[in-house]
Amino acid sequence: MKPHILKLLVLGIFISLNACKKAEQSLVPSDTSDTYTVPQGSNAFDQTIVDYYQKYNTYLLYKFSDKDVYWTPTGWRKPVQATSGGSWSAGAEVEASDEAFIPAQLALIQSKWFGFYSEKFLKKFLPTKVMLCKKVDSVGNSFVFTPVFATVKSTKKVAAFYNYDNIQINYGDATVNSMTAAELRGFIYKVNLIFIQSIIARGLSTPTPEFNSSADYITAMTTSAQSYGKGIIVAYNAASAQADWNAYITAMVSYSNVQLNTSTAITDTTPMGILHATKDTSGQIKKRYNLVRNYFINEYGVDLQLIGNATRAI
Repeated sequence: MKPHILKLLVLGIFISLNACKKAEQSLVPSDTSDTYTVPQGSNAFDQTIVDYYQKYNTYLLYKFSDKDVYWTPTGWRKPVQATSGGSWSAGAEVEASDEAFIPAQLALIQSKWFGFYSEKFLKKFLPTKVMLCKKVDSVGNSFVFTPVFATVKSTKKVAAFYNYDNIQINYGDATVNSMTAAELRGFIYKVNLIFIQSIIARGLSTPTPEFNSSADYITAMTTSAQSYGKGIIVAYNAASAQADWNAYITAMVSYSNVQLNTSTAITDTTPMGILHATKDTSGQIKKRYNLVRNYFINEYGVDLQLIGNATRAI
């Protein structure tokens, strides 16, 4: 027996006994087992997957069921059509990776996702499961008007999708070996944005006391100009410290430093130009931006703005 195969089998026995983890994912369906085992095979790449589990306490799975992907405590999240001719529910349709392309897919994940973060950050914030897929299609609805009006399912290939305790990652097929520069930048953008959105959805990152006290959320605001003047970048009619913290994090990973510093009309409500004086009329946005950016640098050794820059090849 090859040494790496023997090692993987021994590790699998140990790791399968420790599949229930990450406290925020403690709810499981009462009639199913939520036990995962790595390695799932005896390939050389299985050692990489085992190493990730041991470092981050997260399972990278290439063999999984619908339940592993779609179950949540509040309902099943697989896209379905409620009635014939009716609308489709939101979600993604997935297929597991072809094993021949998993080594390249893992290299892509390391280079364009995990590589932006420290071990401390990944250990705290990665979800329970990362699903290795060759298909991740976001499902929506489109409409036809002739000969009669009808709702039609529409699908769009995406690099990643998030559901409750897992992130589904695409490119586990031959396309991983022929990605263009634009597709690689798109992968960085989508996967890291989905990762941040999953952190927000799980309530894992909260504002620091200094950030909380650096803006007035009590006094009513009626315009974006007023909120920008206070250093608040979320919608003025739904502002809170948590929502603002989330917005700053999201802006850093999805917009480049150049975009954030580009003059943009103060009526624009996207993060574009939030660090330019046109929007940041009082300098408070830049001050609060630095509070958030420096927090992650000092606490986790992670500069989130480098991710936004990478999406634009900066």
